[in-house]
Amino acid sequence: MSTVAEIEAAIKQLPKAELEALALWLETMLLNRATPPAVDRWLERARGAAVAGMTTDAVMALTRGNE
Repeated sequence: MSTVAEIEAAIKQLPKAELEALALWLETMLLNRATPPAVDRWLERARGAAVAGMTTDAVMALTRGNE
């Protein structure tokens, strides 16, 4: 299957139970794509936290959460 039309045709032929399983899978996939991974959220918050004049030890403590 390579086109949207072929995929739609195949979905229309699914039994109800398989269609419901597909709908759940799609919902989960959409939610996962909408929520950035935890590490991305952490990096976004940490960006800019290390300012000029910080020592390496201070930066390391910050990245470990030992602020």
